[in-house]
Amino acid sequence: MILVADSGSTKCDWILADKNGEQLLSSQTEGINPMALSDKAIISIIHNNKDLEPYKTLVSQIHFYGAGCGTKSADQKMKLLLENMFENASHISIKEDVVAAIHATTKKAGVICILGTGSNCCYYDGSNIIQKIPSLGYVLSDEGSGNFIGKELLRGYYHKLMPQHLVTAFEKAHNTDMNQVFQQLYHNQNPNKYLASFARFAFTHKNDPYIQNILNYTIASFIKTYLTHYHEELQQHPIHFVGSIAFYAQDIITKQLNEKGYRASTFVRKPIDRLVKYIASQNIQA
Repeated sequence: MILVADSGSTKCDWILADKNGEQLLSSQTEGINPMALSDKAIISIIHNNKDLEPYKTLVSQIHFYGAGCGTKSADQKMKLLLENMFENASHISIKEDVVAAIHATTKKAGVICILGTGSNCCYYDGSNIIQKIPSLGYVLSDEGSGNFIGKELLRGYYHKLMPQHLVTAFEKAHNTDMNQVFQQLYHNQNPNKYLASFARFAFTHKNDPYIQNILNYTIASFIKTYLTHYHEELQQHPIHFVGSIAFYAQDIITKQLNEKGYRASTFVRKPIDRLVKYIASQNIQA
């Protein structure tokens, strides 16, 4: 059996399939980011997946795509943990999230963007990944992401920039006690996930002018920070978007790109189904 996982910092989608790509099981857990979580925390998340537990000894291949992967230390960490938990898996592949985005959207050249809990961008020439701007994470960057939106909402709330009708709704939707917020930001092992949790509020109130300004600024910041560095590639190739923020903000993204003469081709909220098909096709070809 083939186990495929697509993980961001917020959630991880799992699919168990046969060698032909027929899905046998679909499940979801908390996100697994090897750069942010300890070995113990990752083991706990996987062990607590009761859907997957009965099939662990039947898994022969594992394809794990994730945020925080892509470095030698992070990939080795994930591989060792998965080897210990899936004793009969003879093949374990660890790939970063941009690879998942490519495999889920295109086999041809294009610019690939991730807008989820965090953000990332690269150019795929059909065989190689060229990343002109590194992903610096939620502290230094992550323009266009869920946690970027979360920061803007929290700043607006505490700096008294948020209109009163939204303040009332925000306080109803979230615990705004400053001590609790600081606890989550500075003592939670996944503060980016916490910040991204506020993005739901933004999209619930998407038609409000104040929220529209935040979302427009969020997307404009992503385009300025990342996409402007791929100007030449964008003249010839489409842009593909992956992630929940991209999916729910696709009207804003499309409008801003059109204004610059660029074209968005694909919006994929959850890549996991497409990843299974891609891996199955690779197995059949092999």
